[in-house]
Amino acid sequence: MVPGKPKVLWRMASPRRYIQPSYGAHIAPDIYGGAFRRDKNLALSFASKVRSSGKLGYYWQLFAGLGWTSIHWLHKIKQPTLVLAGDDDPLIPLVNMRMLAWRIPNSQLHVLDDGHLFLITRAETVAPIIMKFLQEERQRAVMHPQPTPVRSH
Repeated sequence: MVPGKPKVLWRMASPRRYIQPSYGAHIAPDIYGGAFRRDKNLALSFASKVRSSGKLGYYWQLFAGLGWTSIHWLHKIKQPTLVLAGDDDPLIPLVNMRMLAWRIPNSQLHVLDDGHLFLITRAETVAPIIMKFLQEERQRAVMHPQPTPVRSH
């Protein structure tokens, strides 16, 4: 997969944004993109609510994401899959979501005009997309019993 921008990844490497909310608000537009670039108050509000469970856990999380990829086995996913992406996501470039949707056989890709945290900033737009996907899949999952053919001996 394609990594995010080096400047963004470097800023993500430090838990400072959790420790100093003012710093978190300052870098939010660069690391989250989308609505955080357009609304300074959103960055301040978000930074004041985000908390870390500790530096060690934070570093283990970063370490876990360094070399792991699912690209090699995505083609084996049989379930219908909804892939959501923001078109202004500095952490996970859109090309990654396009590759994900391309590699998963029965997937749908929806790209939103937003950044990394579109689930928070565009909840009113994302929820209907998710609900529609789930309803369609529920309808497909309803089993219609087929009559058993009668065999003559």
